[in-house]
Amino acid sequence: MKRRVGGLETEFGLLAVTADGRQALEPEAAARELFRPVVAWGRSSNVFLTNAGRLYLDVGSHPEYATAECDDPWDIVAQERAGERELHALVHEANARLKSDGRDARIHLFKNNADSQGNSFGSHENYLVERKGEFTRLPALLLPFLITRQIVTGAGGVLEGEGGPVFGFSLRADHMWETVSSATTRARPIINTRDEPHGDPSRYRRLHVISGDSTMSEVSTWLRFAMTFAVLRFIEDGHAFADFELADPISDIRRIARDLTASEPLQLKNGGVSTALSIQRAYFSALERTYDDLDPRMMDTWDRGLRALETGNFSLVNRELDWAIKHELFTTVADRRGLALNAPEIQRLELAYHDIDPDRGVFYALERHGLATSVLSDERIEAARRLGPATTRAHLRSRVLTLAREKGIDVAVDWTTVRPNTPGALPITLLDPFEVENPEIDRLLDSLEEYSSAPAELKGLQ
Repeated sequence: MKRRVGGLETEFGLLAVTADGRQALEPEAAARELFRPVVAWGRSSNVFLTNAGRLYLDVGSHPEYATAECDDPWDIVAQERAGERELHALVHEANARLKSDGRDARIHLFKNNADSQGNSFGSHENYLVERKGEFTRLPALLLPFLITRQIVTGAGGVLEGEGGPVFGFSLRADHMWETVSSATTRARPIINTRDEPHGDPSRYRRLHVISGDSTMSEVSTWLRFAMTFAVLRFIEDGHAFADFELADPISDIRRIARDLTASEPLQLKNGGVSTALSIQRAYFSALERTYDDLDPRMMDTWDRGLRALETGNFSLVNRELDWAIKHELFTTVADRRGLALNAPEIQRLELAYHDIDPDRGVFYALERHGLATSVLSDERIEAARRLGPATTRAHLRSRVLTLAREKGIDVAVDWTTVRPNTPGALPITLLDPFEVENPEIDRLLDSLEEYSSAPAELKGLQ
């Protein structure tokens, strides 16, 4: 099976409130408080961790975490969970400081998609794709899949429909404004075409997808990448899906989000008509016919997600897929208390579902009660906090960063470069994302071991 590198960038919603629920700190002040320990040891709010992932404050004081590059979708999930735990540790530490200072303020982080003020928080997927072939061919084949994918992997939530509030597949859908663009914040395209290969530019380019939802379920996050890996493989192998190019894709991504039957007619550019459910089923079937080595769990979960919609039996996936988990939770609470879906209690439940605090977050409570599926062991997630994936270039970055942290040596890194801030050190460029052994890195590690034992006055670290 063709190997592919992918990764996930997650923006988190940040809120600092008093004991009675009033805003205690402006977002900028809350972000500074949250990242105080990071700046103390990294001298920046933009750092790489020893697991080779990146932690930083994005535009607008959004805490953001980018996983290391992974060639296994489950590694992406483990890395994302690891980043979530790193951020929760910062929240816990910040709240302890605020309490000891006698301040009536508590910080919360939410892995959600939109807030009541109209802000949207991104969940950006990165895929390494081959440079050979015509990149302009890719969006036409991929966009119908990405636009309809939400009926399986969407986070779910309450949206405003024509007749009032409705439960839908995706809150992120309303924040997409273009199909393809080189911009990210101004235009918010489904596919971003800014050419940042993070690898050998003669062989690779990056496919940057920003339409996906931040999901709490490990299965939802994994399935999103597993499905997309398979679809990209199909396209790069030279196969063509049926022509499902949508006549009005931006309008359709919003309509699909509000149609929990996934059966509303969609006008195709070729004059035909289809539905979100039919399009997803066609992609699924094309892969099933073409390959006999696809992940059976991926195919089973994807199939059950579609059958849940075909039959109206959401119990097929209501422990695994976020939209189905939330649908059961929200409708149960609303029915039991006689609430409208847009009631403040449901809005608070939406936030609480995405609270990353394992003791306070509703999703984690559902996991503990067997109402949401947990796949990864605690040991695997904790290992992902310390170490980069063993099967990609991230392994090399992780080794260097781990030793440098142990020895107190400054190292400048980005996705493709490693450079210790030591006299005479030269940068090492790592352009192969699948590289796990490198003699230059080995020599660097040896030199760091030796350098760390040198007298302090020679190191120039302080």
